[in-house]
Amino acid sequence: MLEERLTTSMARIQVEHPFCNNCSVCIKKELQEIEAITNIRLYPKESLVTFNFIKADKLSTALNILSDIGYPEKGERLFKEQFSNSVCRC
Repeated sequence: MLEERLTTSMARIQVEHPFCNNCSVCIKKELQEIEAITNIRLYPKESLVTFNFIKADKLSTALNILSDIGYPEKGERLFKEQFSNSVCRC
């Protein structure tokens, strides 16, 4: 029987829009809903989100959530109605 080994990868996502320290809490809360991602860290000054994941579909889910809440990956196009749904209200 082969033992399946799971390798953890680290995601480093620079988002298109800045966020404040208070909004970091809301963004982190949204990402914590994703099963099997850990070590979520947010760096407001750099507009950076990092976390560990095992399966690529979890990375994809996180990217979709970030876009849905108004923080797409840098370079991704964001429509005006998406940004109006941004978690950050500051």
